[in-house]
Amino acid sequence: MAASANSIRLEPQDRVLVIERVFNAPRELVWDAFTKTEHLINWMGPRNYPAASFGADVRAGGKWRGCLRSVKGERDLWQGGKYLEVERPSRLVYTFEWDKHDEQDETFETVVTVLFEDRDGKTLMKFYQSVFNTTSNRDGHIGGWNSSFDRLNDYLVQLTN
Repeated sequence: MAASANSIRLEPQDRVLVIERVFNAPRELVWDAFTKTEHLINWMGPRNYPAASFGADVRAGGKWRGCLRSVKGERDLWQGGKYLEVERPSRLVYTFEWDKHDEQDETFETVVTVLFEDRDGKTLMKFYQSVFNTTSNRDGHIGGWNSSFDRLNDYLVQLTN
């Protein structure tokens, strides 16, 4: 039976975050940095909100939870989700949702897909997060993720030197 046009779900491209980075580190090491708590705690979170705690049960159906703490100490931001796909060392898919902090906070769940490709000893990471409820929320994550990936790059340099 052919699928009808009504059964096709297309993501609104203006509410999808896409980031690509090349890390000068082997794919297995970058994979480990994304999946082992002893690595995650060292780079997760933007520079002004680094991870204060991070736990991950990296398997399909496993959960993760992290706390990002302001470097000024004024606020903790909790987040968490569930792993949907874990294909070492090439594909990681998980849900992402911020905890609600007060009555004004709006929460929504997104799905993060991270692909890792070997590039002659370096790693091409393709990061997708979707579907955001607004383009403003998508844009709010651009800086945070890029700052986190800058920290990851610095951390990988430390590990490989």
